[in-house]
Amino acid sequence: MKASYLGAMGYSQRHKFPATWPIPPIYHDPETSVQSYQEGIEECEFAEEMGFDWISFSEHHYSGRIATGTPSVMAAAVAERCKKAKIAMLGLLLPLNNPVRAAEEFGLLDNLTNGRLIIGFLRGTPNEDQTYSVNPAEGRGRLLEGMDLVRKALTEPQPFSWEGRYYQFRTVSVWPRPVQQPMPPVIVATRSDDTVQYAAEHQWGLGISFIPVDQMAQITEKYRNWCQEAGWQPTPDQVLYRGSIYLAETDKQAEDWFENLTASRPASPIAMRPTVMGAVQAARTGEEFDLRNQIAGSAQGDIVGLAPRLSFVGGPDSIAKQIKAFHDQCGAGVVDLFFQQPSVDHRTVMKEIELFGKEVLPQIKEL
Repeated sequence: MKASYLGAMGYSQRHKFPATWPIPPIYHDPETSVQSYQEGIEECEFAEEMGFDWISFSEHHYSGRIATGTPSVMAAAVAERCKKAKIAMLGLLLPLNNPVRAAEEFGLLDNLTNGRLIIGFLRGTPNEDQTYSVNPAEGRGRLLEGMDLVRKALTEPQPFSWEGRYYQFRTVSVWPRPVQQPMPPVIVATRSDDTVQYAAEHQWGLGISFIPVDQMAQITEKYRNWCQEAGWQPTPDQVLYRGSIYLAETDKQAEDWFENLTASRPASPIAMRPTVMGAVQAARTGEEFDLRNQIAGSAQGDIVGLAPRLSFVGGPDSIAKQIKAFHDQCGAGVVDLFFQQPSVDHRTVMKEIELFGKEVLPQIKEL
């Protein structure tokens, strides 16, 4: 089993943020921000040194908790410092992005990394739709059409035109071509049946984030059945679980930290204006709005102010057992880990990375 380090690049004073989205720009200090990015890059470098196989990046907006609104820029910077680990874009919020531009960025990143890129697609949560005023009712359709377009843009050897429902291009001719042919590995981060089936039918991987192991097992069972119907079976690297982690030297130390976090957490997860959020949710599904469920797709929503949703908490042996459950019950071959909890500073994150590399990785690599 492989470990991936989520390069969240969190603002170091994020523990002072209000439990809201978006975070007002008044909380930003340039000097602190520059230092925070340098610390985040240092964490990525150290994770590679300690044996993490992947370094991942995820697109989130208007929040310093995961400060990678343009993850391709961050990935390029880290790729110049990390020369062995895979660079995993897990994931790009495709409904918010021009698919041709996304394909160009993927081609460039695969060249800059000499074939180390892993592509990830994500629809995102309702709050993300507001960033670029995307109609939330179109999100699913834009994701599916966008994935089709990116795939063709990276694999078609001749210029072509595209006339779709959401995207129209007279000419598409992407440069540079990917180093990995016909294209880099792809993971679709989703829990929805239609996109899980899409991933299976196109022989792409599946990523699941921040849910219990039994719930993930139900999704991966469907995925594997659809893969079998399509005439193939996924490799371990094509089933990924993203979770948040707090690792201490002993279970007691981790439990004490967790209890303190639980006692100090807000009464509810990230708050948004209910009128805006409710309207977005209604447009998407027509169902009654439930903030707790809707934010569940993003790291910032699951972690900030919602301590019980931490995926892995404990000492090294306990963490290894918790990760092993996702391997045994879900077939996960990669675990993508979010270490930058709001109350955890850079020095502590570095200690956790070292402890994970020395005492957890040897146990899960054997799986």
